[in-house]
Amino acid sequence: MATQQLSGTRVPAHSNTLTVDRLLSAPLADLLDEVDAKIVDSSVTDEMFFGQVVKPRTGTALLCMPAGRSAFERDTIARILVGKLLGAPLCPVPPSLDVRTFGGSQ
Repeated sequence: MATQQLSGTRVPAHSNTLTVDRLLSAPLADLLDEVDAKIVDSSVTDEMFFGQVVKPRTGTALLCMPAGRSAFERDTIARILVGKLLGAPLCPVPPSLDVRTFGGSQ
């Protein structure tokens, strides 16, 4: 189960516990562990594609991102995708980013 450390107690990590501050400041590896997700390279080559979440019914969620992007871009997009995965409050995202969700309510 995905969890988040709060005051010495582990609680489920979901939109009620994952704050925007934590999403943006915690080490990315910690966030990925907490939400049971990993980054994988996508075969999509469109330069307008930055990433997507593939969430199986059970198991690890995949953050599919194109290879060859800078470490900064991958880190930033991964954090946005983790936030979307958990339904964290991400409004407003910068206007230069078009965040779309397909096939779900988040």
